Amino acid sequence: MENNIVTIENATFGYEEDKPIVKNISLNIPQGKITAIMGGSGSGKTTLLRLISGQYKPNYGRVNVFGKNISTLSNSEILKLRRNLGMLFQFGALFTDMTVYENVAFSLKEHTDLPKEIIDKIVAMKLEAVGLFGTQHMMPQELSGGMARRVALARSIALDPQLMLYDEPFTGLDPISLNVSAMLIKKLNNALGQTSVLVTHDIEASLKIVDYIYFMANGEIVAAGTPEEVKKTNNPIVRQFVDGQVSGPFNFEYATTLNYNTYMGLNNQMEKFS
Repeated sequence: MENNIVTIENATFGYEEDKPIVKNISLNIPQGKITAIMGGSGSGKTTLLRLISGQYKPNYGRVNVFGKNISTLSNSEILKLRRNLGMLFQFGALFTDMTVYENVAFSLKEHTDLPKEIIDKIVAMKLEAVGLFGTQHMMPQELSGGMARRVALARSIALDPQLMLYDEPFTGLDPISLNVSAMLIKKLNNALGQTSVLVTHDIEASLKIVDYIYFMANGEIVAAGTPEEVKKTNNPIVRQFVDGQVSGPFNFEYATTLNYNTYMGLNNQMEKFS
């Protein structure tokens, strides 16, 4: 039986309770695996990450992380929980007035009492892990987009978190940098024994590295399965997204809606791909 690092049961969240952003979500993130959350823009993917990290608490339902119910935790308990959680923000979000060294060392200085010589070694080790050893003195504006994303990755793993959250880690990267980043995520997850949640809309790169995929639309889980099941599925919702089809169950209008006439026959949202 798999040990789940994250378990979400019937969770609903919205800034206003009558306007939910995510609706009745249930999913499991098993230990040691890479799980992708995919879907179009505005489908609720990033909001789901914020629920997992404790930035939001569900209006209804339960979000368990490391066996703890987020809704019952105090702010100090959530901060303590986050020490075992790393986050790679979209576009990296490096501190622009700090060097690469200072960026990677930031959490080590904030959350530990380690001496400088130990921090120096950890920073060098993390940068070497992402292929950027020797860049400690550089400033973020001196880095390419791919390099900046890798520095941000080094920063996010500085405290050796058990759980990594990636918010659109491939956005804006050229094909080579994208594939390098994807392989790094896989390599680090395996080498460090981490569990990873990957929010993305990049199908090709993700299918190479993830173990399981949840598809979201309109704040709901509409399909789930392994990469092989994704490739073979005839589910029209997934096929439209994977193949980039203009016509299909999704109407690309503001606000993006799902054509439920087309969606008929797919009522069981957690049912695996056919």
